[in-house]
Amino acid sequence: MKLAQTVHDYIALKQSLGSRFHTEATILKAFCNALGDVAIGDVAPHRVSSYLAGNGPVTRHWHRKYEALSGFYRFALARDYVLHSPLPTTVPKRPQPFQPYIYSREELRSLVKATAEYETRRTVLEEATLRTLLLLLYGAGLRIGEALALTRADVDLDAALLSIRESKFYKTRLVPIGPKLTAVLRTYADDGYQRGHSNNPGAPFFVTRTGTAVTRGMAERAFVRLRNIAGIALARMARVINRACMTCVIRWPCTASSPGIARARMFSGCCRNWPPISVTWMWRPPSAI
Repeated sequence: MKLAQTVHDYIALKQSLGSRFHTEATILKAFCNALGDVAIGDVAPHRVSSYLAGNGPVTRHWHRKYEALSGFYRFALARDYVLHSPLPTTVPKRPQPFQPYIYSREELRSLVKATAEYETRRTVLEEATLRTLLLLLYGAGLRIGEALALTRADVDLDAALLSIRESKFYKTRLVPIGPKLTAVLRTYADDGYQRGHSNNPGAPFFVTRTGTAVTRGMAERAFVRLRNIAGIALARMARVINRACMTCVIRWPCTASSPGIARARMFSGCCRNWPPISVTWMWRPPSAI
């Protein structure tokens, strides 16, 4: 059986079971492209090792590829497509995990101020787009992917609510935002419409100067340049978040076995499907930057 056909069947099976399987599918398709039109039984261990190694030092992506191929070969072994797995038996140590960095308010003010110096004729992102994106990440505590996936319909400015659809762990949630952030988003949306950008409900909320959706790569490259302008050589644009975003105090129902328990959770405005009898929001909005 051909390697490409086996990979296709494996991806179809995983996605039919409800898994997105997007990253793994990309890795497995790249594996097929690297090995060419070969039978699955003819895949040599040294070619698998070469694909895993790639170019440069071992990164966390090595282990992502290894995990994707491990699942695939378990599938192949269970169906007798191969007699043994060609994956290496020795796995390198995982590199040091990414250490999160929380920006101080002074650093965030510097970053927002630096947006005024960012835009040139060659930049894809406009000053207003980058500034609004930064303030949204900080004020609502969104992940960068969540912010860039927003459409016009997801940003309900009248209700001051953001709809975050099928984000991490495929969850959908509502994120309330404060009046200052709502005003910033409204100004950006109105200005974009006046410049000719689409106002359709399905149109992306954050767009480039030509009206196309802002990608994560664009945003991260812009953030690197912005940090250089601001003189901050730290961290990546994974999550720019206000340290004291929100505290949700939840009182769970009293039962015979468990009296009422009050719990405090720090999180970024996530509306979860919890079963509390009362929810009290204590929100400290970020000060004007």
